[in-house]
Amino acid sequence: MKAGLGVEKLSMPQEALCGAMGGTLATCNQPFEVSRIAMQSAAFEGKAKLSLPATLGMIVREQGPMGLFAGIVPRICLGIWQTIFMVTVPKLLKENNMI
Repeated sequence: MKAGLGVEKLSMPQEALCGAMGGTLATCNQPFEVSRIAMQSAAFEGKAKLSLPATLGMIVREQGPMGLFAGIVPRICLGIWQTIFMVTVPKLLKENNMI
Protein backbone atom coordinates (compact mmCIF):
# COMPACT_ATOMS: atom_id res chain seq x y z
CA MET A 1 0.00 0.00 0.00
CA LYS A 2 1.36 3.41 -0.91
CA ALA A 3 1.65 6.11 1.74
CA GLY A 4 2.28 8.92 -0.74
CA LEU A 5 5.32 10.33 -2.49
CA GLY A 6 6.36 6.86 -3.63
CA VAL A 7 6.97 5.64 -0.07
CA GLU A 8 5.43 2.36 1.00
CA LYS A 9 4.05 1.73 4.49
CA LEU A 10 5.75 -0.86 6.63
CA SER A 11 4.10 -4.25 6.88
CA MET A 12 2.92 -5.51 10.27
CA PRO A 13 6.04 -7.72 10.79
CA GLN A 14 8.24 -4.77 9.82
CA GLU A 15 6.42 -2.53 12.32
CA ALA A 16 6.89 -5.17 15.03
CA LEU A 17 10.58 -5.54 14.18
CA CYS A 18 11.04 -1.77 14.35
CA GLY A 19 9.31 -1.74 17.73
CA ALA A 20 11.60 -4.53 18.97
CA MET A 21 14.67 -2.67 17.73
CA GLY A 22 13.51 0.54 19.39
CA GLY A 23 12.88 -1.26 22.67
CA THR A 24 16.32 -2.81 22.52
CA LEU A 25 18.01 0.50 21.79
CA ALA A 26 16.17 2.05 24.73
CA THR A 27 18.50 0.13 27.05
CA CYS A 28 21.56 2.16 26.03
CA ASN A 29 21.75 3.74 29.50
CA GLN A 30 22.08 0.38 31.32
CA PRO A 31 25.57 1.12 32.78
CA PHE A 32 24.20 4.28 34.39
CA GLU A 33 21.21 2.40 35.80
CA VAL A 34 23.52 -0.26 37.29
CA SER A 35 25.63 2.52 38.80
CA ARG A 36 22.55 4.32 40.18
CA ILE A 37 21.37 1.14 41.87
CA ALA A 38 24.85 0.53 43.34
CA MET A 39 24.91 4.10 44.67
CA GLN A 40 21.47 3.70 46.25
CA SER A 41 22.48 0.38 47.84
CA ALA A 42 25.64 1.94 49.26
CA ALA A 43 23.64 4.85 50.70
CA PHE A 44 21.15 2.44 52.30
CA GLU A 45 24.05 0.51 53.88
CA GLY A 46 25.55 3.74 55.22
CA LYS A 47 28.70 3.57 53.08
CA ALA A 48 30.57 6.69 51.97
CA LYS A 49 29.13 8.54 48.99
CA LEU A 50 30.85 8.01 45.64
CA SER A 51 30.46 10.06 42.49
CA LEU A 52 29.03 8.48 39.36
CA PRO A 53 32.47 8.03 37.71
CA ALA A 54 33.86 6.55 40.94
CA THR A 55 30.93 4.13 41.18
CA LEU A 56 31.34 3.09 37.53
CA GLY A 57 35.05 2.47 38.19
CA MET A 58 34.31 0.45 41.32
CA ILE A 59 31.88 -1.78 39.42
CA VAL A 60 34.43 -2.36 36.64
CA ARG A 61 37.18 -3.18 39.19
CA GLU A 62 34.98 -5.57 41.18
CA GLN A 63 32.94 -7.22 38.41
CA GLY A 64 34.73 -6.39 35.17
CA PRO A 65 33.26 -4.35 32.31
CA MET A 66 30.36 -6.78 31.91
CA GLY A 67 29.25 -5.86 35.43
CA LEU A 68 27.92 -2.63 33.96
CA PHE A 69 25.46 -4.67 31.92
CA ALA A 70 24.01 -6.75 34.75
CA GLY A 71 20.34 -7.45 34.09
CA ILE A 72 20.46 -6.29 30.47
CA VAL A 73 18.48 -9.23 29.04
CA PRO A 74 15.36 -8.72 31.18
CA ARG A 75 15.58 -4.98 30.53
CA ILE A 76 15.76 -5.56 26.76
CA CYS A 77 12.71 -7.83 26.99
CA LEU A 78 10.86 -5.17 28.98
CA GLY A 79 11.84 -2.48 26.46
CA ILE A 80 10.61 -4.61 23.56
CA TRP A 81 7.34 -5.38 25.35
CA GLN A 82 6.72 -1.74 26.21
CA THR A 83 7.53 -0.42 22.75
CA ILE A 84 5.52 -2.99 20.82
CA PHE A 85 2.42 -2.90 23.00
CA MET A 86 2.38 0.78 23.89
CA VAL A 87 3.56 2.29 20.59
CA THR A 88 3.38 -0.17 17.69
CA VAL A 89 0.08 -1.95 18.46
CA PRO A 90 -1.94 1.25 18.99
CA LYS A 91 -0.46 2.70 15.80
CA LEU A 92 -1.47 -0.40 13.83
CA LEU A 93 -4.95 -0.40 15.38
CA LYS A 94 -5.43 3.26 14.53
CA GLU A 95 -4.21 2.79 10.94
CA ASN A 96 -6.68 -0.05 10.48
CA ASN A 97 -9.56 2.00 11.96
CA MET A 98 -9.92 -0.37 14.89
CA ILE A 99 -9.77 2.37 17.53
